[in-house]
Amino acid sequence: MNLFFVFLGIAAWQDLRTRRISLDVLVGGAAAGIITCVWKARFPGEIILAMIPGIGLLIVSILTGGLLGEGDGLFLIVSGFFLEWQECVLLLITGQIFCGIFGLAMMVGAQIGTGGGSVRKQRLPFLPFLLPSALWLILIRVV
Repeated sequence: MNLFFVFLGIAAWQDLRTRRISLDVLVGGAAAGIITCVWKARFPGEIILAMIPGIGLLIVSILTGGLLGEGDGLFLIVSGFFLEWQECVLLLITGQIFCGIFGLAMMVGAQIGTGGGSVRKQRLPFLPFLLPSALWLILIRVV
């Protein structure tokens, strides 16, 4: 889980700053994830199962013409090397909840603060919202 946090932290920081996740970060995360899989002797079937949420997100990104970032889907695919499938699903869902709450707060703030400012076309980086989700996963593992 420590390597996953390093990978998530780097990717989230990059997503926040540039709205992109570089291929170097994804390949580095995949390499660390593969080493983790070998170390933990995970079966290929469970790894592929853990990658399904990311594959689904990547498909949605392609179908919507990039409204959802491809990097987010690729990140979740690589996360399948580190996490169980239930944790990947939970990470995706809770990340969407955190992102949705923040987006709603931005909309309300724009309506209250500027009297109707538009945030409709504004894009939010998704990976920073996975940080509190990942912390929550650690709490679930501990309890």
